[in-house]
Amino acid sequence: MATFAMQDNNKRWSSPKTLFRVSSILMVGLMIGHMSAYPWVSIKATQGSQLRTMMKSLPFVFMGERSTYWSLYFGWGILVGVLLLTLAGILWILSDVTTLRPRSSGAISAVISTTSLVGAYLSFRFFYIPPFVLFSIICTTLLAATVQLLNRRNA
Repeated sequence: MATFAMQDNNKRWSSPKTLFRVSSILMVGLMIGHMSAYPWVSIKATQGSQLRTMMKSLPFVFMGERSTYWSLYFGWGILVGVLLLTLAGILWILSDVTTLRPRSSGAISAVISTTSLVGAYLSFRFFYIPPFVLFSIICTTLLAATVQLLNRRNA
C-alpha cells in the first residue's frame, strides 16, 4: 500500500498541471531577478554613473519620435519584467486548461518551452548563470508537460 501511495504522489508531482505551476513560479523568480537588477546599470562604479549620464543626455530620433538611449534602455528593462510576469500568469492559467484541452495546452507549452530554450542560450551567451539555470529548468519542465499533453486526446 505504501508503494501505491508513493507512485500516486510521484504521478501528482509529474502531472502537466503541477509542471505548469512550477514553471509559473520559476518565471516569477526570473522576473524578480531581472527587476532586482534595476536600474540595470551599476550606480557604485564611476563608469556606470558616467555611462548612465551619457545615455540620458544623448538624444536620437526614431520613427519621428525623440528619445534618449536611457529612456529606451530603461523602458525595455521595465517591459521585460512585465512580460515575464505576464508569462508566469499565462502558465498558471494554462495549468487549469490542461484537462479541458490537453493537446492545445501541449502546443502552447511547446512554444513556451522553445522560447525558454532560446532564453537559456541568450542568458548564457550575454547575461548571467542564474537566468540560464532558471530558463533551462523551465524549458525542461515544460518539455515534459508538452510530451505528456501531446500524447493525450482532447476531451
